This record gives sequence, C-alpha cells and structure tokens, in this order.
Amino acid sequence: MSTPATQARRADHHEAAHGTVALIAGDGPRQVLARVLDGGRRPVSSFDSLQAMLAWDGPTDPAAIVLWVEDTLSSPTGVVELTKRFRQTPVVIACKDIQRWEVRAALAAGAAGVVTDRNLPRTLGTCLRAVLAGQICVPREHWRQIEPPVLSTREKQILGLVVMGYMNSQIAARLFLAESTVKSHLSSAFGKLGVRSRNEAVDLILNPERGLGMGILALGGEPVQPDALSRPDAGFARGG
Repeated sequence: MSTPATQARRADHHEAAHGTVALIAGDGPRQVLARVLDGGRRPVSSFDSLQAMLAWDGPTDPAAIVLWVEDTLSSPTGVVELTKRFRQTPVVIACKDIQRWEVRAALAAGAAGVVTDRNLPRTLGTCLRAVLAGQICVPREHWRQIEPPVLSTREKQILGLVVMGYMNSQIAARLFLAESTVKSHLSSAFGKLGVRSRNEAVDLILNPERGLGMGILALGGEPVQPDALSRPDAGFARGG
C-alpha cells in the first residue's frame, strides 16, 4: 500500500528527473535554501546574483527558480526579468516576510509562488510541487490577494476622488453623502486593498509595479481612465 510519505518521495524523484531548480540568493540564505531543497532530493544550481542567473547557459532551462528577496517586494523587478528570460519556468519568491499588497505585486510581475522564511522547511517543497504542476501557491493568509480586490461601485467612486485629491468632506458634498458614510466606505475599501491610509491606497493604485492600476476605480460606474485625474468635474452618480 502506498503511503503519503512514499507518494511524496516519488513526486520529488519525478521532479528531480525533469530538471534543475535554480536558486538565487546571498551566501547566508543560499545555504539555508540549498539545504531545504537538497532535503527534497532536487538537483540545485546556485547563483549569488540575478545577473548571474540571467546569464544561464545550460542545455535546457531550469525546471523552477527560487529567488530570495531580502527586504521588500514593493518593486519586484527581478521577477519581471526572470519571467521574460525563462518564459516557461515558474518563479518562486522566498522572503523574510510579506505584506498583503506585495503578494499581488509579486504575482502581477509573474511569480508563481511565494514562501516566507519562518515556514521554509515545511512549505518550499510543497510550493515547488504546486508551481511545477501549473498552480499558483501563496501563504494561506494571503489567498485573497491572488485576485484583484472586489470593490463596490461606491467604494470605487470614493477611491477615485481620493486619488484625485479630494478630502472626505469634499467627497461627501460631491456624492451627496454623510461624511461618516464616506469614512465607512473608505474603511471597507482599505481593508480590501490591504492598506491603512489614504496615502497607501493612492500609492497602491498609482504605482504600476503593484498590479492594481486605475482600472479598479470608477467614475459614475465606469472605469477610471488616466486622463480623468485632470478632469475634476468628471461626473459621479448620486445615491447612497
């Protein structure tokens, strides 16, 4: 009878036979990650920099790439470069910690998986198996970040005005709402976006590397276009 442990070992050997896992990290993290990967009996090629990885000249592309990110994923440029160079190779990001909006930024840049430092021995192998099977894999607490946030029409309208520089009292007057209602909608929208302030929300929407963009907003129920920012008299639907 085949046990789960036996099945996992077979899966590891199957993956090892189908290519190398490339690991990009500095000295300390690289040693830790290499030990974890070796424990899964996967052939590993280690690189100390993104540029070294991009110069890969093996006979075939790696089966998967694990990229260690030291500080933040707010600008996942390396992921973009890797996915352009290795179009069929899934990229997994390993990092110390990750904010909610950073997961979406990483996925928008092309990453197929994200694992954090505190769970590496338990999650890295599982994540690799998932992405090699064509799946997206992120920490459970970040599953909502796989898809763009679903904002109500009113939340989109209010966020659109926030991006245009309106204060709560001005938004309330423009939309014929109580200021407390505006605050309530903003609080709900911030929770869905994973931000804590107006400034964070604006940066999340306007920063092209974070994967949201103006399309999540609406003026009168229609998506916001970039030139709408220069039209403070753009029409908004009335109502509660």
